Amino acid sequence: MELDYGQIVTQILGFIIVLWIMKRFAWKPLLRILEERSRRVESELSGAEKQRVDMEALRRQYEERLKDIDAEARAKLQEAVRNAQRIASEIKEDARGEVKQMLGRARDEIERDRAEALIQLRSEVVDIAIRASEKVLRESMDTAKHRKIVADFIKDLDRVDARSEHS
Repeated sequence: MELDYGQIVTQILGFIIVLWIMKRFAWKPLLRILEERSRRVESELSGAEKQRVDMEALRRQYEERLKDIDAEARAKLQEAVRNAQRIASEIKEDARGEVKQMLGRARDEIERDRAEALIQLRSEVVDIAIRASEKVLRESMDTAKHRKIVADFIKDLDRVDARSEHS
């Protein structure tokens, strides 16, 4: 086996020509395609990173909003409790006022009944006094005896009046 130097030189020249043709016509478009692909990959990666950052910011916003909603719900609940306590207090005060009014009306009614009973009692006492006077007149008493009966009657009337005032 002998080496054919002519054939080796022809192959080397053919290879160099193929490389030159490739460089002249195919290498630039191939590099351009590779660069475009590299830029597209970088763009997609930066887009993905931007989306990740945006999603993280959105997640933080949602968490903050949830905290705000929770705090707002607690505040509304506390406000509702305060309102309920205030309403309960108002109801108690209204009930106390009504009880005081009822007690006042009951006292007034008792006082009226007492006054009516006193008037009726005095009327009965006057009737008794008139009957006693009639009886005295019928028995034709002397003046001294008559004065003693009237004085006793007045004392009895004062005692009845004093007893009714203490009641």
